[in-house]
Amino acid sequence: MTQKSRPRIAVVGAGVYGSAMLKCFAALHKQGLLDLVALAEIDKEILDRQAKSFAIRGYADYRDMFTHAGLDAVAVATPDHLHGEVVLAAADAGLHVLVQKPLDTRSARAQQMIAACRQRAVMLFIDFHKRFDPAHMRLKSDMQAGRLGKIQYGSVCMEDKIVVPSVWLRQWAARSSPSWFLGVHFYDLVYWLLQSQPRRVYATGHRGKLQSMGVDTLDSVNARVEFANGASFSFDLSWILPTGFPSIVNQQIRMVGEEGVVEVDSQDRGMFSCYADVPESLVINAFGAQEYEHPVWGAQVQGYTFASMIRFVELLRAMQSGVLTLDELKGKYPDGEDALVSTRIGEAVDRSMACGEWISL
Repeated sequence: MTQKSRPRIAVVGAGVYGSAMLKCFAALHKQGLLDLVALAEIDKEILDRQAKSFAIRGYADYRDMFTHAGLDAVAVATPDHLHGEVVLAAADAGLHVLVQKPLDTRSARAQQMIAACRQRAVMLFIDFHKRFDPAHMRLKSDMQAGRLGKIQYGSVCMEDKIVVPSVWLRQWAARSSPSWFLGVHFYDLVYWLLQSQPRRVYATGHRGKLQSMGVDTLDSVNARVEFANGASFSFDLSWILPTGFPSIVNQQIRMVGEEGVVEVDSQDRGMFSCYADVPESLVINAFGAQEYEHPVWGAQVQGYTFASMIRFVELLRAMQSGVLTLDELKGKYPDGEDALVSTRIGEAVDRSMACGEWISL
């Protein structure tokens, strides 16, 4: 990036999270903080619609975009198992990368991605937005202050409505699972909170409901992870909640220490709606994602879903202005080494379900 230019950013993939990234970067573009210049998407109808909506150049092939769009950075929102090839190509092009979690579903491939970004001296920022939830940030602050004492155990619940794998992700849900699509969020969050490496994993899984709908993937996963500091956490993960459930995602974390207990309910935060033009009542998590109209900049976004994307841009600008170098940013954002931990847990969950035994890491 040149000294005084704004970072030029593009997005690969325009699905649910790709669209969220486009909205976030378009809002920052209006503030003069970056230039959103391009989108790569294999679905031509979606590509044409989104490129027109955001007034950006559309590319059917991300490699062409990396070559011709004059980019400084790229945000990757492809299906989980396709992250690797895009990130490696971005690193080869010398682009800083924001990639949706998980970094990859294979730790060997994740290590290649980390090495490639390190070799080209580009930032590899993984979008673990649960770290940016104000309640989770408060929990970490309390833990660092010693208010919970030594952590003994905890539990996590993260569940999606069945519409997510059966409709939204139907084309690639069979390449994923509740562990990879949902669990990785909280594998990372618990690791970030504890600052302790996982030591062994035991997991079971259930199939049936989604298979009956023509989607060959797990319905639910129950995993237990033991960490080096002695803490033990259970993870209850599924994506078969009924259509009538009042929100897309249900999620909580509970942590018990020798001096305290904390419970964070990220689904039921006190906002409920029921309107005549909507067929069901809704529980709304406005802390996660909210769009609003700013009197100066127009359409803007806020909430922890976007906060991690905004942090990526803030760090890009810090490097651009010479405030911090990439080496000086080490440890100040979720990087590849952080992401490798949750990928290793995800792999161990799969192996444990396959063999029915504890897996040591």
